[in-house]
Amino acid sequence: MRLEGFGEVSVLTIDRPGARNAIARPTMGELAAALDEVARSSARVLVVTGGGERVFVSGGDLKELGEVRTLEAATAMAKQMRSVLDQLATLPIPVIAAVNGDAYGGGAEVAVACDIRVAVDDVQCAFNQISLGIMPAWGGIERLTALVGRGQALMLMTAGRSITAERALQIGLFDEIVGRSQFHEHWLEFAGQIARAPKEALAGIKAAQHAAFPVAHPDLADAAIDSFAHTWVADAHWEMADEAERRRRSARIGN
Repeated sequence: MRLEGFGEVSVLTIDRPGARNAIARPTMGELAAALDEVARSSARVLVVTGGGERVFVSGGDLKELGEVRTLEAATAMAKQMRSVLDQLATLPIPVIAAVNGDAYGGGAEVAVACDIRVAVDDVQCAFNQISLGIMPAWGGIERLTALVGRGQALMLMTAGRSITAERALQIGLFDEIVGRSQFHEHWLEFAGQIARAPKEALAGIKAAQHAAFPVAHPDLADAAIDSFAHTWVADAHWEMADEAERRRRSARIGN
């Protein structure tokens, strides 16, 4: 995890190359601490991105989270990360997701917790938790539905289908796509353009927008987390997770 400052722009990089930038339980605490630091700083815009070029965030770290086996532990894990992404969504300054690589599962939930999504034009995005027999639990259901509408959101989440950056742009999941060679320069310039405005004006715009279109729904959290926790501890989840791991190993051997 890296938090860097470029003038009035803060850049938070989720950089776990050995785990495809996946979210583990320690990562959740690091994210919360970094967001607290940004909130205390003079930053006028935050950019969230992934390390490297292949993956933005690949979701939850199934190897590490595989130790979570009880209903109580699954509830606590989901509650912690949902709280972190609500903290991200309600940060009083604009937040840009610079989607530098594929965003899957929980990684897609991180992307929709940001205010604006700028992506490389060759990436894929999927709310594919269903492929592991579980459901989005970090606020992504509500935020995705607000962005793309009920039907499109249900199609993505219940089929677990992966879509291209172009399709994500068409349905409103991404706000802008850019060629890879121009990507870093583009989002940094865009963030700098936003950061030229007074912080008070930016905070006022976000507050008014949030009042009209809430991006966090704490009243829905308990029911969603309870549903997720029950799917997490179910036999179907672990069977599907084991099968997914077998396929990944087979693919590595084949290459």
